[in-house]
Amino acid sequence: MKRRVIMVGVDDSASSRAALKWALKEAVWTGAQVEAVLAWQREDAFVPATSMGVHPYGEKPQRHPAQELHFAVVDMRAEVPSAPDVVETTVVGQAKDALVRASRHADLLVLGTRGHNALVGAVLGSVSAHCLKHAECPVVVIPPRAVPS
Repeated sequence: MKRRVIMVGVDDSASSRAALKWALKEAVWTGAQVEAVLAWQREDAFVPATSMGVHPYGEKPQRHPAQELHFAVVDMRAEVPSAPDVVETTVVGQAKDALVRASRHADLLVLGTRGHNALVGAVLGSVSAHCLKHAECPVVVIPPRAVPS
């Protein structure tokens, strides 16, 4: 029997971490495999730290997207007892397109939502809305109110 796959969109937001935590809990309950996907664009390229750990322009050095994803996974797995291992994937491109592609190989797609407008919580973010319309599997959107403060 094929193992179910829960795909999760992860970025640097609290809502995506809540989505990852939800997916891990669901995987514990159902025995599914969790795959976390972080999409980034080349123009969002990380600023590498110097050997001294200080960026020459005084900016805070950023981690490579694969490192950001890994740390998010480690943090959320620590919060979910008996969480399964997570397949971590970073892709270059727009999140909405990467997640729709990933949905082709998933049984469930889990997303957080930012809702960058005055109606936060009432209106989905653009990535969530796009995925709800175009994903090739069921989609669960974790609302902002589910994110711990």
